Amino acid sequence: FRLRATDGAGNTSAWLYGPTFKPVMSQDTSTAVHYSYSAWGKATSVYASGGTLHYTSKSGAYAYQTFTGSSVAWVAYKGPNRGKASVYVDGVFIQTVDLYSATYSNKVVVFTRTWSVNGTHTIKIVNQATAGHPRIDLDGFARVALS
Repeated sequence: FRLRATDGAGNTSAWLYGPTFKPVMSQDTSTAVHYSYSAWGKATSVYASGGTLHYTSKSGAYAYQTFTGSSVAWVAYKGPNRGKASVYVDGVFIQTVDLYSATYSNKVVVFTRTWSVNGTHTIKIVNQATAGHPRIDLDGFARVALS
């Protein structure tokens, strides 16, 4: 990316270049994504990135991915029967994400975390199995590596 500014008098700055980067999407079916055994199902959907998503309604069920990069995002589905999940980064609880919505939405970025340099990190989501709407979904993890 590059940008330059022009002030009210018509003076234009030199181009300023941002860092180069490589975005990568790990689909829910990627071997880089690990799930707690037998707690997750897989659904085929035209609304899912890559055509499938993993889901669970079991309390404590988790999914994680270790990656090298400068940012990460959790992509999920939101809807009336979706609930809450705890998000951990590098073993530290960061926040609770609520996937509940009165209407369905697909391919939603529900969580992001960014660092100033590339590093090796792990993102982990843990289902809270919210009463009345216990399901959470994982469509994939998106990440960026600075070049």
